[in-house]
Amino acid sequence: MSFFGDGSRERPLFPVREQELFGYEERPWIGPPSDHIVPALLPWAMPLGRAERAIVALRAVEVWPEAMTLVLGVYSRDAMEGGPPIAHRRVPDYRSLLVGVSFPDGSRASSESISVPTAGQPDEPVLRVQGGGGTQFHQEHRIFVWPLPSDGQMEIIVQWLERGIPETHNGFDGARIRAAANEAGELWPGLPRRPGNGVAMRQIAGSAGSFGLAPRQLPQRTPRAAAPGE
Repeated sequence: MSFFGDGSRERPLFPVREQELFGYEERPWIGPPSDHIVPALLPWAMPLGRAERAIVALRAVEVWPEAMTLVLGVYSRDAMEGGPPIAHRRVPDYRSLLVGVSFPDGSRASSESISVPTAGQPDEPVLRVQGGGGTQFHQEHRIFVWPLPSDGQMEIIVQWLERGIPETHNGFDGARIRAAANEAGELWPGLPRRPGNGVAMRQIAGSAGSFGLAPRQLPQRTPRAAAPGE
């Protein structure tokens, strides 16, 4: 008998609607299109900032057709506590680990502000810190950046004053990044567009009657009898 079994299994008790992947909505500033595209990989591994007991390193650059993801490794000889070292905050903490990009045309973006996804194309570059993970002494972060740089020198800037890393600028060839975008591969060419002009149609699975169930009634609260003297 096969380890994983060799027969069909019963459907779940409650029916779950099948969901299908629709075509790419072509809003490249929202986030990496990882459901639709395999990015090109630039294996640029190098330190971006270093102190005696801490290192921030670029491990690779994932290049999408119109954006990129910086894969960063954060290393420390002292335990990192209090959440991920790179995070968007409503009030910037300039002693925490900050990362930013500067484009050849002078435009810039950084983690010191909160980048909120928008329906329309933004006028300024987007930098969005995605979830990190790791151990007390090593964390990995993915930094989404839109758009791709033009030809010329792009800079990645890091600063971590709390760990002794001053503002440090690192130059990269924007033309090489743009050229790599041609190697990003589409996974599912020809997928149909999502109905509703690209607006996601959400269903409320728990609404009354969704599965033929009557809505749950809340218990009636019985008034408390007054105690003597009240």
